[in-house]
Amino acid sequence: MRILYVVHQFFPEFSGGTEQVTLNHAKAAQRDGAYAEVLTVTVGEAPKVPAYTVDGVPVHVIGQAVGDALLQLGYGEEAALKRRVERYLDSRPPFDAVHVMHAFRLVEAVEVLAERRIPYAVTLTDFFSICHRINLIRVNGDLCAGPEGGAACAAFCTIPEAAPEAYAARYERLTGLLRQASAVVAVSEYVAGRIRDQVPGLKVLVVGNGVDLLRFGPPKKRPADRPLTFGYLGTVSEAKGAGVLAEGFARAAPEGAVLRIVGPCYDDALAARLRGLGPSISLEGPVKADDVPDVLAGFDILCVPSQVPEAFSLSLHEGFAAGLPALVSDIGNVAAVVAKHRCGRTVKATSVEAWAEAITFAASKPKTVANWRKALPLPLRSEEEAFFYSQIYRGLARLRAAA
Repeated sequence: MRILYVVHQFFPEFSGGTEQVTLNHAKAAQRDGAYAEVLTVTVGEAPKVPAYTVDGVPVHVIGQAVGDALLQLGYGEEAALKRRVERYLDSRPPFDAVHVMHAFRLVEAVEVLAERRIPYAVTLTDFFSICHRINLIRVNGDLCAGPEGGAACAAFCTIPEAAPEAYAARYERLTGLLRQASAVVAVSEYVAGRIRDQVPGLKVLVVGNGVDLLRFGPPKKRPADRPLTFGYLGTVSEAKGAGVLAEGFARAAPEGAVLRIVGPCYDDALAARLRGLGPSISLEGPVKADDVPDVLAGFDILCVPSQVPEAFSLSLHEGFAAGLPALVSDIGNVAAVVAKHRCGRTVKATSVEAWAEAITFAASKPKTVANWRKALPLPLRSEEEAFFYSQIYRGLARLRAAA
């Protein structure tokens, strides 16, 4: 079986959660005996070598993403990009299944699949299909219930360059591609519920992102000489809440505790601000996926301070595998998971004061933290996730053969 993965960005240029999940899927397909390839675009300089491999997975870059932000978001068609996708597909033996991991910057690629009647599956890793801001947060910072066919976008999240009718057109275009997909999968019930509300009649399966539990040994006892360590793992940005968390920690200043912030940061001003908050806060840069278990083993409490609703949070579930209770924002799937299992505490996302209070509480209540740790759920195993998707791929292959 030949499987193509379509994703808006990929290693080594970017190393976020969606990129890692895409790589995990491709490697699992290879282990299952399939040929797997990733199709993406670059955001920086066009690559001198458009084809390379990541951990043994072939990657093809069809060129540089168009500079027009409206086109990247699905407002209007980029004809040149569409031609590049067509040439790419014509240059390859037919794929039996295509898995669209994210359509940002690549809406035209999904349209080519639909036009050629190539069966494809879509994984909803966020809300891009119904929200041009991707996160269901309005311009004024309020949570949004959904686009209402584009009417809410036109009322609350206007773009100066977009015509008034563009919002409804985008909604019809992207939700139409969901309806033409042979399978639509959401990474959490939180995402699935909001998509179902906005796209009536659409069948949405729920398959969470799996964790390779074989990489995580039994949680080790914290060394007596190690300071209490609050940890953040992921892309370091304002949207992910790194600034609010660090400021809350600096304000709380828990005695004998440190905050480790681990992950790539593409915002120089934010990085400088974090480094200026004091020696108890460290900004450590990105790590390879293979090093994540060791990093998490050095944390005592995981912090997920996202300022936008998280669709899933791979870091949270890897934290569970490492035996870490969590302090998380009170929005999105992370809040739902932690509240359900009582394995941590939810914190008002945007409030530095609330984060300071939660950090102070966790630092001063070791018995409560121990009870949180006992309540940790077992994450979905990567083998289980791979099995679910292998069945989807086989279904796509049958449709492809029939066509």
